[in-house]
Amino acid sequence: MRRKRNTLKAYTIACIILISGCIASVSHGDWTWFSRCGSLVVVIGIILTSSQILEHIRMLKIRQMNTPGDFTRDWAKEERQQTLNDSRFHDEITWTNERSGLLMLITGTLIWGFGDLIERLF
Repeated sequence: MRRKRNTLKAYTIACIILISGCIASVSHGDWTWFSRCGSLVVVIGIILTSSQILEHIRMLKIRQMNTPGDFTRDWAKEERQQTLNDSRFHDEITWTNERSGLLMLITGTLIWGFGDLIERLF
């Protein structure tokens, strides 16, 4: 649940930054402001994506420490199924955040690189 809130916060901050950049660009008649705000969206995407990479590294270390040979008892079927479901749920959230971060990186980079050209369209 916390990861979903982080993603929502990241999207909210990115939208605020882009709207602010758009307003500043219109006010000053200079679309480089919008372009520069795209770079901030890239930073947010990098942070969002990197946090998931760090989480994957942490989980990998935990899984490597808990090899199957370390267990001395067999879990009940329900416990195994719940563990499997929890793992799948965690993976789905992780992949969703990584996808969101990637989309932010792509969008922000395109705005950063070409945002000031919007002025020439009008």
